[in-house]
Amino acid sequence: MSAALDLARPEPAPAYIAHPLHAADRHWPETNCYVDLWIELLHGRGLVPEALLGFTLRQDFEGDQFTFFKPPSADIDRLYGLEIHELAVYDGLERHALVQAARGCPVLVEVDALYLPDTAGTTYGRSHAKTTIGILALDPGARTLDYLHNAGRFTLSGADYEGIFAPAALPPYAEFVKAGAPPLPDAELPGAALDLLRRHRARAPARNPILAFQAALSRSADALVERSLGVFHAYAFNTTRQLGANFELLGSHLRWLDGHGAADLAAAAEAAGTLAQEAKTFQFQLARAFHRRSAQNLGARLDNAAAQYDAVFTTLDRALA
Repeated sequence: MSAALDLARPEPAPAYIAHPLHAADRHWPETNCYVDLWIELLHGRGLVPEALLGFTLRQDFEGDQFTFFKPPSADIDRLYGLEIHELAVYDGLERHALVQAARGCPVLVEVDALYLPDTAGTTYGRSHAKTTIGILALDPGARTLDYLHNAGRFTLSGADYEGIFAPAALPPYAEFVKAGAPPLPDAELPGAALDLLRRHRARAPARNPILAFQAALSRSADALVERSLGVFHAYAFNTTRQLGANFELLGSHLRWLDGHGAADLAAAAEAAGTLAQEAKTFQFQLARAFHRRSAQNLGARLDNAAAQYDAVFTTLDRALA
């Protein structure tokens, strides 16, 4: 790394307080890496991530998983004036991340969680796993990286720094976030968020996706629960966790709108929170099925969640009408 490109020498990451959407007392304190990253990125800029979450209405069951829900870039631009651009990594991720960090543009990049100290106890130093981080600053001389991941802000260094920036056969997919316009004023934010919520409601699944999940599970459950615990973790992450976390965030969004007088959404928020809890309950039941190697009555245990999904949309449509 030449001295000419050594543009960012950060101080150590300060003590960080995560956003309340990542509070430990929530049913799903973490959701998925991309949504969690945006919650904390907005929080770090003094913005309101609750306003963004209307897109969760569009989650569907995709045949083998629930939608890996991600905020649309158009919503981020409208509410916060932030643009997301692909980063061309033609001269190495480290060099380009250094340039963008110096411009105040966080770099969002898929990396190997093997090198992320915040995943200690799961993947750090143990196993390879793809995840997205937000690079805020880096110091090539000291080999330190200041980054956002999941529910917090962290620092890595040394061999982990080298692992993140190690040359690869193909460059990683990366984006950078650029402030293209000022965020909406606080007074305008609820109205814009409600408008987006209505748009997303119009694009929500026509059929209850939990019923589709239930049907798919009934076909595969007996063989599924005979597989390893590693399969359980992957399956649960992509089904029950995505479902539950999605609707817990929807409940937070609806409570925020209700609290700002945008609409009477308290009942819909309560129904979404109950669905998040039902998904967590079912995940425990799924874990027991793997432990016992028995899928008896497993699909039927989704009946309450399916009914609760209908309740979310019934109460929401009543409020939006």
